[in-house]
Amino acid sequence: MKRPILVLQYPDSREARTVALAATRNATALRAFKEAVLEDAKLSALDWQADEVIHVQEVVELERLQKLLDLLIPDELEGNDETS
Repeated sequence: MKRPILVLQYPDSREARTVALAATRNATALRAFKEAVLEDAKLSALDWQADEVIHVQEVVELERLQKLLDLLIPDELEGNDETS
């Protein structure tokens, strides 16, 4: 499988696009990103508990995201150098 790349983008409002400023394949950075994104998704699901339909949608999105990130960024990235 191809290795994921974490990219920092900055919005360029003049062109209605984003500009890639930096990228890394560093395993520590990827795991930190995964943790942060999943935490945001969990909080989003909790925010919508009062609305059952949107809550279900957010929970399904969290589950989808968890599966994708577990596939792309396992908790232990085998064979990857921490400084790559």
